[in-house]
Amino acid sequence: MMENDHRTMNPKDAAAALAQVELAQTRLAARAHWPLYRHALFGLVEGLVVAAVAQPIAHAGALFVVAMGLLVLCVQGDRRRDGMFVSGWQRGATLPLTILIVLFALAMAWASASLRDGSVMVPMGYLLGVITFAVCTAASLRWEKVYRANLSESGQQ
Repeated sequence: MMENDHRTMNPKDAAAALAQVELAQTRLAARAHWPLYRHALFGLVEGLVVAAVAQPIAHAGALFVVAMGLLVLCVQGDRRRDGMFVSGWQRGATLPLTILIVLFALAMAWASASLRDGSVMVPMGYLLGVITFAVCTAASLRWEKVYRANLSESGQQ
């Protein structure tokens, strides 16, 4: 039983284990580079959701379905390409940026929803979606840089 195993690790084994963790983080930092289309896909999902909330129900529903389908493709593509999906919700240097992205997207969705006019298409909702797409794509690129730098720092300590 491991929970009752009170063996202590000698300093040499502890240093070797720590070196392996640092090496794994350094390798992960080197692998943690996503193609531009992946960042744009994230921005597109966010932009579609923002644009959707201003539109009539049927049209909004179609946009949401497309956005969720793209999100599934994004996760599956990450897993197929990289063997993993890295969620933005994690402790560390990326969390403040993640929170900022979420707050921005929520503010844009609120602004878009406030434009909603029943059964009439609202072009301004699409403009807010385009702005959200651009900002979230840029923020995703920045998030990657912060994430990689954080992994590199952790791997070198």
